[in-house]
Amino acid sequence: MKRNPDYSALLGEGNPLLNYPRLYEAAINEFSMKKFEDASLNDILKNAGMSKGSFYHHFGDKFGLYLAMMDIIVKKKLSYFYPLMGQKAGESDFFASLKEIMKSTMDFMLADERLHHIFNRIMEESVEFRERLYSFFPFDYSRSFEDYIIEAVKSGRIESPYPPELVASVVEIMFTNLYKLVSGKKPDELLITASQVVDIIRYGISGK
Repeated sequence: MKRNPDYSALLGEGNPLLNYPRLYEAAINEFSMKKFEDASLNDILKNAGMSKGSFYHHFGDKFGLYLAMMDIIVKKKLSYFYPLMGQKAGESDFFASLKEIMKSTMDFMLADERLHHIFNRIMEESVEFRERLYSFFPFDYSRSFEDYIIEAVKSGRIESPYPPELVASVVEIMFTNLYKLVSGKKPDELLITASQVVDIIRYGISGK
């Protein structure tokens, strides 16, 4: 009888994918081009030179591999985001700081454009898949970002007559859906679009 994989064992320092760089690269190549269901595990293993027996022993199934891959990618992305957000927390020009945070996060993804495509693919997945994936990650990116914006409203760095929680939600929604605006664009166009989104948040669509 086949046991259900222990997905939690695939996260953190014990992530077995850290020991298989060829498998990591093959997984990124495949999942950056295809949605989860369409990705071929056989092609990944062939390109990685790994046997099915060894794979199933370490990862359990395709979702286990995907989870291990995302664990590595998310940690790298957050290593860009959190330190810079902390550095910019007290600066007076909130929107200039926000542009720098966005640029840093996008610089990370554009350093390897496959990662940009993977994050786009995630947003194309079903809500059920995304919720399943996100449930395994302890990093509360959304909550930290919300707190960051609420603090800026309360401290007067953002002048707004609206409730801080509402402002935070609107900004987060715009950022979460940024992929719909930048998908398929060249790297320099991505940064321009991201900067324009911040300007829309700051001035509204009238630009005044």
